Amino acid sequence: MADKPTAAFVLSLIGGIFVLLGGAFQAFLGAVISGIGTTANGTSTAGVGSVVGILGILGIIFGIVMILGGVMMYSNPQSHKMWGVIVLILSIISFATSSFGGVVIGFLLGLIGGILGLVYKPSMGPAAMQGQPMGSMPMGSTGTMGAGAPIGQMGMTCKNCGASIPAGATRCPSCGASV
Repeated sequence: MADKPTAAFVLSLIGGIFVLLGGAFQAFLGAVISGIGTTANGTSTAGVGSVVGILGILGIIFGIVMILGGVMMYSNPQSHKMWGVIVLILSIISFATSSFGGVVIGFLLGLIGGILGLVYKPSMGPAAMQGQPMGSMPMGSTGTMGAGAPIGQMGMTCKNCGASIPAGATRCPSCGASV
């Protein structure tokens, strides 16, 4: 299984859903306020309703992009920094443009998800080491393999899968079998 930013994905996804739902509620509220017409003292509420509705529509858009960012972080881990920054920025903006409790939860989850996406580092598993050239030696090695084997013996072939095993390795980087 490939190493993916799962926590960043889940938090960004849930945060985006909260922001989306908060934006939908705010847009609905803006439409209701605009539809009321006038207050008791004769002032129009259409302007306030329009502003609330527009901020709600922005919340819907931000929520959709946050959900998309979480999915993209998970499906394409190489772009985790870019999507982490996008989710982080949209979380902050969504908090500034809305005052509903659900959006506060979405803001916090999106903020944490964006930060986790930004700082995500894939683990160095056996699959990540396959691109290493056979002649590369780990830092701190003294030029011998294990029990004093000379440098000329730079590697072996795995008896289990046939993959090349780097010098000094105790397990096959491809299948994990003991050497």
